[in-house]
Amino acid sequence: MGCREEFASILNNTKLNNNASKEEFNQVMQPLMQFIWNKAPSTLYKFRECSEYSFDAFAKDEIWLSKAKLFNDLHDSLIFFDKQAILDYTQKILTLPNLQNTLTDLKSEEGPLEHMVFSNPEVKKQIVEKLNLLGEQGILNILSDFLQRFDVFLEQAFSELKESVRNQTKMACFSGNIKSPLMWAHYANNNKGFAIGYDFRGGDISQCSFCPNRSCGKIRLATIYPMIYSDRRFDATAYGMWQIEQYIKRNIGIQTETDFDDPLLALRIALYKSNDWAYEDEWRIICSTPDPFDNQSDRYPISKKPIAIYFGCQIPNIYREMLIHIADKKGIAKYQMYVKDDSQKYELDFRPI
Repeated sequence: MGCREEFASILNNTKLNNNASKEEFNQVMQPLMQFIWNKAPSTLYKFRECSEYSFDAFAKDEIWLSKAKLFNDLHDSLIFFDKQAILDYTQKILTLPNLQNTLTDLKSEEGPLEHMVFSNPEVKKQIVEKLNLLGEQGILNILSDFLQRFDVFLEQAFSELKESVRNQTKMACFSGNIKSPLMWAHYANNNKGFAIGYDFRGGDISQCSFCPNRSCGKIRLATIYPMIYSDRRFDATAYGMWQIEQYIKRNIGIQTETDFDDPLLALRIALYKSNDWAYEDEWRIICSTPDPFDNQSDRYPISKKPIAIYFGCQIPNIYREMLIHIADKKGIAKYQMYVKDDSQKYELDFRPI
């Protein structure tokens, strides 16, 4: 089993609920974090074009994170809902000829909706009270109207959910392969740019990583993870079903849960990517912050000093000299990429400057 497959297995087996205490959270997350700390490469690379924005970020030791909506992959963090399965399931339960039985079952201990709406005793009490208040005909009218527009609702709801996910989580992407011609061509302006090397081992992601002041309103908590490459998008059908359940509850006046009972859902979604991108050998920083301004912005930076800089084979000399000057002030290693004439491999190599 490869590194990424092993990580995927650990992540899929990591189960948390929204009511977990800090101690429970740390205990459950420990195997995942320990794996990352042990497996993170000694150097990960950020490929850059030569621009004022890139130079400024390098000079200031800034890594900028942005939402998936701005990435070049249209499928990045794009969840999959099995719409037909959800539609069939809901219509089966709420088919008009069966509504009489459904309403009876709703009030029973083990009805077909027991797992859906009776998530706790207090919710069950609310539902039974509401059913008694509305009466059978009132419930029939609500559900009948709901079924008539259910398909349209699904399409609109899932579209909004997909875009919401792609607009929320802030991320930064790195590669484990500095010798990849594709990475240099795609992300460093056809070898005319540069790459910056970072060491994230031990969870040392940014200046906030080991800060004891966890109550700081400006804190930016970041973790780095290996991407999971797959030929299928992340299946969020369970999340979609939960959204439908909340919608049904709201339509009959029942209090709904504020959060889906998987605090790691956004993380899971952000870490799945098509096999077509496997050549990137990507690791991804995912960051959270209590700052509402940061959360609403398209991007924001975290502070992290690099350990090295790599110059593309075709970088213009004027930019190379500017970057060397910045690197020398930082006291970091400098390397020049080049094509090895005596190698049969389609890869680049580097030599120290």
